[in-house]
Amino acid sequence: MNPVQRFFHKYFISTIAALTLFLLINLVLVVAIRVVAGRHATAPDLSVSALSAMVSEVNGVIEVEPEVSRVLAENRAWAMLLDDGGAVIWEEQMPEDLPRSYTAARIAQFSRWYLQEYPVFVWQQPAGLFVLAYPANSLQRYNFAMETGDVWAMVITAFGVFLASILLMLFLLWRSTRRVERAMKPILTGISAMAQGKPIQLEEHGELADINAELNRASEQLHKKDTARADWISGISHDIRTPLSVMLGYAGEIEDNDALPSDVQKQAGLIRKHGEKLRQLILDLNLTSRLEYAMQPLQTAPVSPVELSRQVVSGYVNDGLDGRYEIDLYAGDGAETILIECDNALLTRMLENLIGNSITHNPDGCHICVSVESTGGTCTIIVQDTGKGMDEVVLRKLNAAECASFTQSDGSGIPHGNGLNIAKQIVSAHRGTIRFFGTEPHGLTVAVKLPIPTKL
Repeated sequence: MNPVQRFFHKYFISTIAALTLFLLINLVLVVAIRVVAGRHATAPDLSVSALSAMVSEVNGVIEVEPEVSRVLAENRAWAMLLDDGGAVIWEEQMPEDLPRSYTAARIAQFSRWYLQEYPVFVWQQPAGLFVLAYPANSLQRYNFAMETGDVWAMVITAFGVFLASILLMLFLLWRSTRRVERAMKPILTGISAMAQGKPIQLEEHGELADINAELNRASEQLHKKDTARADWISGISHDIRTPLSVMLGYAGEIEDNDALPSDVQKQAGLIRKHGEKLRQLILDLNLTSRLEYAMQPLQTAPVSPVELSRQVVSGYVNDGLDGRYEIDLYAGDGAETILIECDNALLTRMLENLIGNSITHNPDGCHICVSVESTGGTCTIIVQDTGKGMDEVVLRKLNAAECASFTQSDGSGIPHGNGLNIAKQIVSAHRGTIRFFGTEPHGLTVAVKLPIPTKL
């Protein structure tokens, strides 16, 4: 899943989560409102069974607890007790206009709904039928009767409508997300390409055509600036090459002329040495520019990393390596047989830079070990030295820095580290990784991991 798809996937999931949270909040609010409304309802809330228990017949005499009158008065209700013949044998706060005797049919009628405009509830007790009536228009009473099949049909229909509404909402959300994705995908892809230094040309139509046009203009301006920079570096490198070669040639002749004073020869040697450093810096600058702007085409071919490392190490030893330095080469199990697809010249340059970094920054000497290992489809080239190493802050910056962006100072105020940056760029061009670690008890370890092709 690429970053664009991942972005819209998270957008879709987060929207569903927001809608779910919205539904839950509404459900909680409905329940809370219902509870609060129930607690603060002004409608009377009397228990017909409890009041009926306070009215009893003892030896033909109706006895009523004093609490009954108070409760009925507080709720503006009234009550009566009917005997088996329908006559009122006890009443409390009963309106005067109501009859004091009722037929069985009349009792059956009002026990379900209303007695005139009064909503009533009944309770059977030993003394007769206890009737509790609420104030007129204070309650609404209904009586429903439905077949079982109709009830289930109503429940299933309600659930189906709810489910269909949810599915429709999710479909509309998905459709809206797809429309936004189709409109935004070219923009996000273009921004990602611009971040990698690649030119873009988006189609300038649709709802976001203005944004696409602005990105195209920004990409064009950046491309012009990058091209001008690369051309300037290439031109400077070419223009300096000839006068620098003349300077190095004359400096070398003066250095080798025994007829001249030794001080003059020494000074000429310093000129030659620093001229060679300048030439190397120019070559590094040109190579860095070409790698940064993908102007250095990789001449890839199957290469044995062990053989390549052996050639680089032999080159340092055969060129008269200072006795203060020792270089060893170690090949792990199966490393001799592996091949990687790479640019032999660039990978050689990368390894030379890593070994040269250990030599340059450890003037007191050190032991350098180059090892090649093969693990899980990956070739690992490790350059490890026993020098003074780097502190943790520098290592973190070096590992976090982008290619061709890290420099450090050797204490003289002159920044260096371009060789490591070139090594990082070369590894990146080969789709590999490079990491820098401290060596125990002291020193620097550089681990380069390069993919091993499954087929060559």
